[in-house]
Amino acid sequence: MKLSYHLVGLLAFGVGFNCVAAAHELPSMGEIGQFNVDERMRTLFTNPSNVKPLQKVSFAIKESVAQITPACPTLHTGNLYTLTNSQAGNINCYHFEITERSKTTAILVDQVGATNVDLSILRHNNDDTYTLLGSSKNPGNQDESVVILTEPGHYYWYIEVVESDGTPFNFGAAVATELDANEFNDTVASSTILPDRQNNIVGNMDSITDIDYFQFTAVRGQDLSLKLESTNINEYIFEIYNNGWMPIDKGKYIPVTGLQENQPINIRVRANTAISANPSNTYSLQVASIITSFSNHVVSGENGVIRIPYSAFSNPYLTTQAYHKLNWSLVLQDSTGAPVQGATATLKFVKDWYNPVDSMVGHQQTSNSDGIISGLVDLNLCDENEARVRHVDYSMGYKNTWESQFERGAWRIEIPTNVDLNDDEEVDLIGVGGDNFPWVHFAHICYQRLVSSTPS
Repeated sequence: MKLSYHLVGLLAFGVGFNCVAAAHELPSMGEIGQFNVDERMRTLFTNPSNVKPLQKVSFAIKESVAQITPACPTLHTGNLYTLTNSQAGNINCYHFEITERSKTTAILVDQVGATNVDLSILRHNNDDTYTLLGSSKNPGNQDESVVILTEPGHYYWYIEVVESDGTPFNFGAAVATELDANEFNDTVASSTILPDRQNNIVGNMDSITDIDYFQFTAVRGQDLSLKLESTNINEYIFEIYNNGWMPIDKGKYIPVTGLQENQPINIRVRANTAISANPSNTYSLQVASIITSFSNHVVSGENGVIRIPYSAFSNPYLTTQAYHKLNWSLVLQDSTGAPVQGATATLKFVKDWYNPVDSMVGHQQTSNSDGIISGLVDLNLCDENEARVRHVDYSMGYKNTWESQFERGAWRIEIPTNVDLNDDEEVDLIGVGGDNFPWVHFAHICYQRLVSSTPS
């Protein structure tokens, strides 16, 4: 499945100054001194361990604003500031604070001649790391603009001089606190709407300007899981919108919690502009509900099986017994207890307990719209692998003694949860069978001979 939305993201942030300045009427505060970021500061801002992707997302926890020490001089929003005599390679940094939820439009304007300056906005996190919220890198002396939704906290203008003839330019930020329901970035209008089920999407990047947008609605407010995988993972940037586009760790299960009923989740995959795009490479995106429980599980043979009782064979107890076929079913549930469509479960069936490597087969099924998994296993030929046993069965007023030949096997059910809480790079599993009792033991009954039958 190919997904492409060319230039949408760049156009949304490439707002020209004439319309921006007229709308915000920012007063000029005149020239300010340059604060050139030194090598230590550049490393601090750009080191991947400091500009960090998210490993989990919670929409319930609102981070308090910490008392941080700004890394750069503090300026105020609502003004234009002038920088002059810049040189190519300079990086200037200035801090500003947001005190209430707002829409912030950061601008860099009035470039002339050979000047070419890029603008980025960073957020200073409470743990003294930094998150890149947006960048504008138009060619030549075009104006730059970054529009983001900002929560209370500390932010920076990060100004990179690509080329300069020393002529002045201006920068600033306009903050709007009266937001309506439509203030979210309008690029979401191009999103692929994902249904209320487990979703697995394959996409690619046709060019470095390609961006794929997706929206999933948590109908029940259930916990979600996100995962982006590719053999060429560095070609992609994975982001979620949470008061600004936030980078997400790639190649890992990312839990998304604290959601309200019918809350939309907006995510995007975009090309890494530092690497040439290769349209023949693909990514795989999983957007799924976390499977937290299951119910109504049944694994059984046919009706009317004359069972081998515990008194005849007790080590181990043969919990499940069948003649020809094994039926299994269960219901998969999300964090709200509701059924989940499109999730999977696997019945791992060992037909010969004494030869598990060669006789084990995984039977995977996918849940329907009611969250129901169901399957039928044909047992095929029966190869006796235990000593014959005699046992008594009472039926219709008779005491019947049977001799049974059987093949001993086992089964377990594994259900991927779509999370990796212990970070061992393997999905956590729930199901039937665990560390203490890994298997449920099974008897495939090959043949039963009636030895005697007497009135009871």
